[in-house]
Amino acid sequence: MLGEIQGRTPSPLQLVSTYGLFVVTVGLVILHAGHGWKAILLAVLAGDWAAGIVANAAVSTRAWWRDRLHARRVFLFLHIAQIPIVWWLCDGDMTLFAVLMLALFAKLSVFLLGRETLES
Repeated sequence: MLGEIQGRTPSPLQLVSTYGLFVVTVGLVILHAGHGWKAILLAVLAGDWAAGIVANAAVSTRAWWRDRLHARRVFLFLHIAQIPIVWWLCDGDMTLFAVLMLALFAKLSVFLLGRETLES
C-alpha cells in the first residue's frame, strides 16, 4: 500500500514534504470549510491530492508505478471519479472547488508525466 504513495525507497525529504503537505492542506481546508463530516472528508481528499503532487514527482514513486499499467489506469479513474463527489462536498463554494481541481489536475499531470520522464 505505501508503494503507491511513496515508492520503495523514499528519501527523508520526500517523506517530510509529502506528509507535511498533507497535514497542512487538511488543516487549511478544515479552517476554510468547517468541522462537519463533509468538511473533514473534503479535507482528506484535498490533502491526498496536494501530497500526491509531491509524491508523484519523486523518483521512487515514479519507479514504483513504471510497470503497473493496469494499476495506473485504476489510479486515474478513481481520482477522476472523485470530481463530482468534491463538487457536492464543496456546497457551492466555487473558489474552493476551483483550487481543489487545480490540485487534482496538477497531481494527475505529474503522475502522467512521471512515466514519460522515466522512459526517456
